Amino acid sequence: MRFLLLVFVLFCTAPALAGPPNVVVTLKPIHSLVASVMAGIAEPHLLVSSGADPHSHTLRPSEARALTRARAVFWIGPALEGYLRKPLENLATSAKIVTLSKTPGLRLLPAREGGIWAEHRDHAEHDHDSHIWLDPRNAQAMVRHAVVILSELDPGHGADYGRNGDRVIAGLRNLEFEIHQLLTRVRPLPYMVLHDAYQYFETRFGTNVQGAIAIAPDRKPGARRISTIRRRFTEGKVRCLFREAQFPAKLVDALTDGLDVRVGSLDPIGLSIAPGPDAYGQLLRQLAGGIENCLSYRTDR
Repeated sequence: MRFLLLVFVLFCTAPALAGPPNVVVTLKPIHSLVASVMAGIAEPHLLVSSGADPHSHTLRPSEARALTRARAVFWIGPALEGYLRKPLENLATSAKIVTLSKTPGLRLLPAREGGIWAEHRDHAEHDHDSHIWLDPRNAQAMVRHAVVILSELDPGHGADYGRNGDRVIAGLRNLEFEIHQLLTRVRPLPYMVLHDAYQYFETRFGTNVQGAIAIAPDRKPGARRISTIRRRFTEGKVRCLFREAQFPAKLVDALTDGLDVRVGSLDPIGLSIAPGPDAYGQLLRQLAGGIENCLSYRTDR
């Protein structure tokens, strides 16, 4: 009887052990890349919902349970997602933790400082910019890394992960060319952002950002800084100011009231985009389109 019970247990559990790994990904853009690599095999679980702030998120019970079941967790790293340090240690005890800021071949950019970038910089936590996914070549490196990790966890689908990875990388190359073309006319035109989150995009595509109002969403500028920024607007050194949902509208009003500065909207993580394999391309096209739309109204004047 014990032997039959053992055979029954092994029969019931074998498919789960042999199947694709249970994968958790923390952010929507990264989830999109991993989902593309896993297309046709399994779907990774997106940990952080659309409206959550990756800088200061608090795990829900369902999210904690997802970590306990994971065989792999893809995250950017503690500089961006500090809230995950202890949960990964205490909950994801059986998972391979993939820190994407350490991806082989990744291009890391130092955090900007000095001049208009100087205020509120915390060197201990921000020695490099963590928004690594906004450079499509970094996305290529992360896709290659995901193929290796997933193939190690699930060698039976290794060839499938490899084929998917090749397809995704080809698409990322085409996406980079498409965005370069879209931004051709507006590339030299000056703009500012409220939150310093776009350095990887700006560096890859050569846009003319003049500075950020705040280094982080939770650190609002003081009256003196607002006055300095308004003076730059008055002098005509900025054509557009890009806001984000995390910042109150009254801050934008204080910066632009009575001035000829157009206000646009940018989103570095795709709050309004549905999760899935297509989300990464939609995010970068949305960024490029937002910059082009806000700046191009002046090019014909």
